[in-house]
Amino acid sequence: MATQGTTVTREVIWRRVMDELGFEQARVKRDQEGVGLSGVILVAEQGAPLRVDYSVVCDPAWRTRRVAVTQSWRGARQHLTLEHDGAGRWLRDGRAVEALEGCTDVDLGLSPSTNALPIGRLQLAEGATAEIRVAWVRFPSLDVTPARQGYARVGPARYRYESLDSGFNAMLDVDADGLPIEYAGIWRRLAEGPAAPEPTSERFVNALVSPGPSTELGDAAATFGWLVGGWEGTIQDHDLEGGVRQSEGEWWFHWVLEGRALQDVFIVPSRRSRGSTQVEPGANRRYGTTVRTFDRAGGTWRILWVSPTGGAINRLDGGREGDALVLRGEHRSRPIRWSFSDIGTDRFTWRGEEQDSAGQWKLQSRFDMRRIA
Repeated sequence: MATQGTTVTREVIWRRVMDELGFEQARVKRDQEGVGLSGVILVAEQGAPLRVDYSVVCDPAWRTRRVAVTQSWRGARQHLTLEHDGAGRWLRDGRAVEALEGCTDVDLGLSPSTNALPIGRLQLAEGATAEIRVAWVRFPSLDVTPARQGYARVGPARYRYESLDSGFNAMLDVDADGLPIEYAGIWRRLAEGPAAPEPTSERFVNALVSPGPSTELGDAAATFGWLVGGWEGTIQDHDLEGGVRQSEGEWWFHWVLEGRALQDVFIVPSRRSRGSTQVEPGANRRYGTTVRTFDRAGGTWRILWVSPTGGAINRLDGGREGDALVLRGEHRSRPIRWSFSDIGTDRFTWRGEEQDSAGQWKLQSRFDMRRIA
């Protein structure tokens, strides 16, 4: 195990010996703030590769508080987020799930690692038993249902696990963290050792990026939530003399700050077109970011655009107006207006306008974007 102050991190690899069709690599981290389990599961499911990336955050008493799962299977990527208040109330993707009321732990159906959660939480004495309800995540459907389970500590490092609904039971030999060493001929540990520190960049991304919007946003999340993903398209910049400069650009959106904000990265020319003949001489270059937050008191979205390449910092606010999204602000003491229009499932137009001294709106930029992710 690797120890950094009071932090202990280690990694484990299991093979699914039941059918020789899968592996899991998991990382466990323990410190004064709680316990974290994260890992990747690779299995063959119905003849197709299935990959599951997961993380489980627990408090210091091993009570499950947050679960994030990303599944890739048959060309589709799906996400699941579960939040638990530690007292039996669960949210799935921000919505309460009454069927899970009273569940104490999460059980990822493909993973041996989550058996450690009730073992660590219950701290059973040798010879003691316990019956629990868990939020059981099934793959590849990603259904989450309540399941009754039993645990009995039959030795210093041995537990009998039982599914009380199906009658299945198995012996688990575990280590000091409750992680299985041998799971009754189903999973077998291949290796374990100290975990390398997470790269600073990865830790930053994990602190910033969120799997979905916060419940605090309510219905307002839908205003800009449809933008999450990647877009590319044609960028036109209009000058005062009527000239038009054109290039290709890319635009990426994701929820951040525990889902309380939506952030983007806007890049012109796109990275794949740089250095090619597609980039016209003199074309505007942008590499900037926007953060969108919702003002619940005023019922409007507030937007901050920062462009290090152009030196611009624009503040706008607004929201939906009919079939368009319209944002207004000022730039160099002139009113500006940016709007999304012609919105479809895989396209939109983004127009930037500035008001002249006569009160007329003049087109400055037009982006015609199509979804790529």
